[in-house]
Amino acid sequence: MFDFIKKKIKDSINVIQKKIVGEEKAEEAVKEKETNKPQKSVETHKATEHHNVAQKAVVVEKKKEKRHIISHKITESDIDEIYLGIKSALAENNVALSVLDDIHKDLKTELMGKEISVLNTRSEIEYAIKKSIESVLLSYPEEKFLSEVRSKKPYVLLLVGVNGSGKTTTLAKLANLLKKNGMNITVSASDTFRAASIEQLAIHCKNLGIDLVKHNYGADPAAVAFDAIKHAKNVNSDVVLIDTAGRSDINKNLIEELKKVKRVSKPDKTIFIGDALAGNDAVNQARIFDSEIGIDASILSKADVDKKGGAVLSIAHTTKKPVLFLGTGQGYDDLINFDIEKTAKFIMG
Repeated sequence: MFDFIKKKIKDSINVIQKKIVGEEKAEEAVKEKETNKPQKSVETHKATEHHNVAQKAVVVEKKKEKRHIISHKITESDIDEIYLGIKSALAENNVALSVLDDIHKDLKTELMGKEISVLNTRSEIEYAIKKSIESVLLSYPEEKFLSEVRSKKPYVLLLVGVNGSGKTTTLAKLANLLKKNGMNITVSASDTFRAASIEQLAIHCKNLGIDLVKHNYGADPAAVAFDAIKHAKNVNSDVVLIDTAGRSDINKNLIEELKKVKRVSKPDKTIFIGDALAGNDAVNQARIFDSEIGIDASILSKADVDKKGGAVLSIAHTTKKPVLFLGTGQGYDDLINFDIEKTAKFIMG
């Protein structure tokens, strides 16, 4: 993930470093030319020669000094150059326009007028970009999430997303994580629309040794969620995980169905499950689910095979909601907490 931007950042840094070195060489060339100007009279030759020797000595001393202090004050054009170097790569890799604008503004705030040397160019620019990326991202530490889940019984988690986003598999991974942390789980098979969805969920629940509440296909999803919560209270479950239907497109019927499920179940947290490989489609889906139903956080599946990573930046920025976890494989343990600093460092290579 994020391979696309690493080279662009390095290229942008190299441009500024070359600019600094180029300015220094140009300055030295001018001084050298002044020192070696041809003289017009024989009478002044000896005096000029003596003057030239003195100037050359000064130039040599200055060269020694400037090996350590070659510097350059960052201008707006420098920042635009850095930004343009990464903008196209970001845009091509599913980063939303609003994210790009914020990164541009952050770079101006951090770098404008800053005096940087040829020795610290890379660290200064990398720090500014890393800080900007961190400001875009919102994470939710795993311990904080687990503490919230433990704060109420049963704690209800509603999972929403389109078909193919990995919703059911992500639910199983979440159930596994919560069970490993000592919690009892009840699952609601509220996707009564997709063929084989209930069977798929039943297999996961059997593998994990957790309770499943299900009705027949075509049943009211909200009624299933209601019964699951009632069952959880009866058996003293700590958490209820509600699986829901998706569609290939987000239509009015789906939205109304999910609104009803949310109204009946009164979830403590509604989580959007997005496919990292879906790129801008995932960003648009997150925006719609958030505006129509309301989401509290996101989990992105297939992050291990996403070489772009723009969806992670864009979904966090667009919804202004944290990314809880990243799905990194098909196993139940393949769910990692999303860490802002580690992600920003990883982006920087």
